[in-house]
Amino acid sequence: MATRTSQSADRIATTGSFLILLFYTVLALLPLYLMIVSSLTHLGTSFDLSSLKWFPRDWAWTNFSKFFQLMQGSPWMWLRNTLIIAVPTTLVNLFFSAMAGYALSKMEFPGRRFIFWLIIAVMAVPAFVTLIPLYQMMFHFGWFDTFFALIVPRVAGIGGVFLFKQFMTTLPSELTQAARIDGASEDAIFFRIILPMAKPVLAVMFLLDFVAAWNDYFWPYLVTNSREMMTLQVGLISIMGVDQGVTRQVDYGVIMAGTLVCSLPVVILFIALQRFFIQGLTIGAVKG
Repeated sequence: MATRTSQSADRIATTGSFLILLFYTVLALLPLYLMIVSSLTHLGTSFDLSSLKWFPRDWAWTNFSKFFQLMQGSPWMWLRNTLIIAVPTTLVNLFFSAMAGYALSKMEFPGRRFIFWLIIAVMAVPAFVTLIPLYQMMFHFGWFDTFFALIVPRVAGIGGVFLFKQFMTTLPSELTQAARIDGASEDAIFFRIILPMAKPVLAVMFLLDFVAAWNDYFWPYLVTNSREMMTLQVGLISIMGVDQGVTRQVDYGVIMAGTLVCSLPVVILFIALQRFFIQGLTIGAVKG
């Protein structure tokens, strides 16, 4: 009797957990679904919640062609700018974060714990607090409206150092000690032993950093003022005339089509790296 009651309780708990996860999954996917539906609908120049439909009645595939016509060839230039910003900064940040995480977890040197706790303290500082000093630096360096202003502030991140440190702490120290006994240099240990084992966290960090750089709007808008230096996110806003202080009469279906086009690379990247995502996020959850 007790066994049957326990099994019933387990089924109820499992069903309840599934329903909760299903509810939050629907909430997470609902904006994406509405964006896809809206991109295939003639919404007009005025937009409210009553304009949203669960299923498009008239398939407005012309929204995509109108979007590219409205951009007048600029999407490829803005796509180039976004890739120039996102890819190098992500790769450099990964490299620096991995080296710092390895040093903090597997190398003995004075002040190691202090540096780690200092990193934790810096993570608590809101990013917007540093915007004014960063903006002043870009202005005094003469980097305003250049790729330097868009790239340099992103090449090192505190969060990546923390994540790599937590991951490398979970690796057995016997591996590095045995390699040192065999005469391997620190460079060889890092590149031949540590990095191949760090594929999950590398994939997670690449995904998070790339998405953050790809979707960044405020900083590129702040340090650029020419159409040639715009990114996709800034350019998408500019087609409505917001950057010029006026609002153009643009079909919101066309805007949604442009938003979908700008979102596709991130969605594809996430699908390609999803098998590493959960594994990487749970790294260091037990041992830290």
